[in-house]
Amino acid sequence: MVDPRIYRALMVVVAFAVIVFGFSLQRRPAPLSARLAPGQFFASLQSNESTMAARYPQRSPGSAGDAGLAAYLARALAGGGSGISGFSVQTQRFTSSTPSGPRTLENVIATKPGLGSGTIVVVSDRDAPTVPGRTELYSTAVMLGLAQALSAETLSRSVTLVSTSGQVGVAGATHLAQTLAGQPVDAVIELGNLAGEVVHGPVVVPWSNTDRLAPPLLVGTLAHAISSQAGIANVATGLAGQVARMAFPFAVTEQAPFAASGLPAVLVSLSGDRTVVGPVALGPAGRPAALGTALLNAVNALDRGRAVGSPGSYLSLSGQLVPLWAVRLLVLALILPVAAVTLDAAARVRRRGHMLTRWLAWVLAGVAPFVIGLLTLLLARASGVLSFAPAGAVAATALSGGDLTALVLVLVAVAVSFLILRPVFLRLLARRLPESRRRPESPAADAAAVALSAVLCVLTVVVWSANPFAALLLIPALHLWVWLAQAEVRSRRWAVALLLALGSLPALLILFYYANAYGLSPFALIASLVLLPGGAMSLGAALYWSVAVGCLASAGILSVRALRAGAALAAAPVSVRGPATYAGPGSLGGTGSALRR
Repeated sequence: MVDPRIYRALMVVVAFAVIVFGFSLQRRPAPLSARLAPGQFFASLQSNESTMAARYPQRSPGSAGDAGLAAYLARALAGGGSGISGFSVQTQRFTSSTPSGPRTLENVIATKPGLGSGTIVVVSDRDAPTVPGRTELYSTAVMLGLAQALSAETLSRSVTLVSTSGQVGVAGATHLAQTLAGQPVDAVIELGNLAGEVVHGPVVVPWSNTDRLAPPLLVGTLAHAISSQAGIANVATGLAGQVARMAFPFAVTEQAPFAASGLPAVLVSLSGDRTVVGPVALGPAGRPAALGTALLNAVNALDRGRAVGSPGSYLSLSGQLVPLWAVRLLVLALILPVAAVTLDAAARVRRRGHMLTRWLAWVLAGVAPFVIGLLTLLLARASGVLSFAPAGAVAATALSGGDLTALVLVLVAVAVSFLILRPVFLRLLARRLPESRRRPESPAADAAAVALSAVLCVLTVVVWSANPFAALLLIPALHLWVWLAQAEVRSRRWAVALLLALGSLPALLILFYYANAYGLSPFALIASLVLLPGGAMSLGAALYWSVAVGCLASAGILSVRALRAGAALAAAPVSVRGPATYAGPGSLGGTGSALRR
């Protein structure tokens, strides 16, 4: 059914795209630099941190301790005996979902105007979601040190210092991103764990909850300042990790929501992109002060330097950058060979007596249960069944009562749709769209596999137009499952199993990557994924991943039925035998069936 000659011929296009990909590499921009800033403003970090920890030991989001610390910071940033001047302070109150239920949270915003346009935003969270921790207070103390240092400076760009609440679920950062959307913001620097003993992952985190990440100039400027002042190198993420991050965005820290509003944002944290919950072992006493001085140097460099640009999509390869257009071209070239052989196979299906429309509906009937499951999850989120409906991604530790209820509802909706509604739909479809009156000359599995390949081609093109990195995850299934249209392939158990396993391998690797990156158990990973649609994951992305899972289900059904048909044929007894040299009627092509081949 599939013509390998067309497939091989169009692989030349892929080779050309690979060559273009290789020549598309660009040099990383040199980091911005500024004169070294004095570090005396961070000499009292430990004293400030101890004072806040003693006064506000319990700081769950929306609690009295959280509100008290917000009031304390508002007074300090307004110049209440703290040596800070030149900042105008305002507060934002809003209601958001937290692990403890809906709470009224507060962002404290202090702005010092500059002589020109543009704004540099420095953000620090202050709440402790469960067991009180101290890393949040060290980042808050560093922010106060930045305010003292900048009070004596004349700024070219405005500087805004923000204390947020609701770090698990990034409620405060999401509200701030929505507030800043459309404003001339040059950079957002989120302060995370600045006092921990262990350095984990990249210290400067560029990831977001979209396929766009912080511009390389912003990342390089922060990394250079931290390396020069604190002696901590920024360990880059490998190529596979970068593809995973942009193909399936799942960032749980507070820099994540800003890219969706078009704001370039990074997180500076010794814990990388892991959320720090509870107390951690503190590192060397002078490390927070060194990091504070490095941040002051970076803010000065950004204040006097050129604009860093907007968030974008790119890959970092051997110290160089691969632009988005090169990735998009390569993925499109990988789609073309399968699209061409699928189009040719569709024509063969029609010539051989099958109605492709019927088999397209058969594939979509396998997709529909998973779309219904997604709608059930979104309805559970909107109706309040979920005990925690965060705005951002969450590395959940376990399934809570509401989350478990929502998961059960989704599974029931998928099972009922698949086991009851789908057969009913297929029976109605068979009545309205019967097979062609002309007897088909090839097994129905051929037509079903061609229809599956056609749906996958359309899905991959749609995903490619939105996120070429996500489309890259569908490429193995696209290239492998088209061969299910070959009867000789379906007749071999090992070949069918291998095609199914390799086609679904990228998705499994993505899940394993995030489970390993965030230290999640399988149940915690499921809980984290349940909270994504309607929050950190857009509805469009949730829909096309549901369709992809439905295609996997259809491929599995097709393969199982083909294997059963092959086993039944092999087990059937042979009732008529003839000599090997038989040359009777039909052996030379004289029958009607032979003429039609």
